[in-house]
Amino acid sequence: MDWKFFLLVAGGGAVGSLLRACLGYIFRFWLPWPTLLVNILGAFFIGICLKHWEQSGESEIFRAFWIVGLCGGFTTFSTFGLDALNFLKSAQWLNATAYISLNLFGTLLSILIGFRFYAWINP
Repeated sequence: MDWKFFLLVAGGGAVGSLLRACLGYIFRFWLPWPTLLVNILGAFFIGICLKHWEQSGESEIFRAFWIVGLCGGFTTFSTFGLDALNFLKSAQWLNATAYISLNLFGTLLSILIGFRFYAWINP
């Protein structure tokens, strides 16, 4: 890895973080649920990017910007953890269970759907 890799990770991360902030602002009245939306959308996009990277033979530069940078900056595990803890601390057991389950299983399912979506648009 050279300096270009790290520069592209930083650039992609900046774009992803800005996109996440915009979605968070747009859906700010539904906190903390925008984090779930961001994580599921990011997982879907990471599925598409990963499948493309695997099948196209793109360079490590593609992975640096799109997968590590943009998707890494867009999704947010730490905010998910904080939101889940807040639900648990306030004894909102149903919300905590739904939020944790939807983040975990929703992102896994979104990655698989992203794989299949990529295969569907690129037969």
